[in-house]
Amino acid sequence: MKVLGLFRDMPRPEEEELKRLEQSDQIPRTTIFGRELNAFVLDRRGLEKAPPVRRALYRFLPLLAAQVIEAFIIRKDYDVVLSWYEKLGFPYALLCKLARDRSVPHVALCGWPGFGMKLRMLRYVHAYIDRIVLWSSVQRNIVTAEGGVPAEKIYFTKWFVDQKFFRPLPTKTDMICSVGSEMRDFLTLLEAMRGLDIQCHIAAGTGHRLPTEWVTAVEKAKHRPSNVTIGRKNAKELRDLYARSRFVVIPLLESNTDNGITCILEAMAMGKTVICSRTQGQVDVIEEGKTAIFVPLGDSKALRESILYLWNNPHVAEEMGNAAREYVEKYQTLDKFLGGLKASIERVIEEKRLEMVRS
Repeated sequence: MKVLGLFRDMPRPEEEELKRLEQSDQIPRTTIFGRELNAFVLDRRGLEKAPPVRRALYRFLPLLAAQVIEAFIIRKDYDVVLSWYEKLGFPYALLCKLARDRSVPHVALCGWPGFGMKLRMLRYVHAYIDRIVLWSSVQRNIVTAEGGVPAEKIYFTKWFVDQKFFRPLPTKTDMICSVGSEMRDFLTLLEAMRGLDIQCHIAAGTGHRLPTEWVTAVEKAKHRPSNVTIGRKNAKELRDLYARSRFVVIPLLESNTDNGITCILEAMAMGKTVICSRTQGQVDVIEEGKTAIFVPLGDSKALRESILYLWNNPHVAEEMGNAAREYVEKYQTLDKFLGGLKASIERVIEEKRLEMVRS
């Protein structure tokens, strides 16, 4: 199986350096995707392997456009195209539709396809996507009901966390933390923390991403409580922060997407329970009262009460955290996600082969 991976470009070290960092337990596993799927990743570096004339032309194009065009040109050298970003996968499907070519199967992993221009484009091109991989039941319901996507075309899975990197560590818990950048209600968290004798660090804008409007809002907040700090963390620093935290707070703004899912799973994999805002989109992971606690949106009083409850009852936080780790190991590991994805891709390839034989 040869996979053409049409992935969003992200700053990353060279492959050998990534492997070294993984083996030295500095970062979660990432190279496993390419190995398990036998994928050629067509990101910025992948484009450098295009012929000289095309490389020269691509320098005048936006990166996403260059990736889509190159993928379309070389698609028949591969058994399947695997796109992992709607702004890449949907335009690629559009090119295939314009060419009336469905000869190479296309599997699209989609995080938030069910709104705005993405949903409108999906309605138009989904016939040229053989399988749509989703992990949000809310998004699945939207794309089937409003996007016209047949239910049988969807492979529904659970999102993942590298449970080998994010794992329980024997560390004294002397604080709490909050993590993430997208759709975060950090201002409500600041109000909830005001006056408490509990230290909290907000690891916002972590990794490669630039600060979002929600991160900027808390950075510029006037009279930020002295017990709350904010700053980026690399992967190992973030793991150490989770380990020191008695529990993790994920304050969210309303949306129909699963904002917060990665941070929630990282915390759960570390054996930490989570306090999370109840939103329309965050419904597929948390078992309320068993692995986490929901609080009403924007309610600093309720958030404060939940923080105090878990802080003053560490045995409850520990018990729920242990249940959270068990849940992750059972349902949402990186290895389970990859195994299911690989099997789904292989089925799509076989279905396409049989379709071509019949035609």
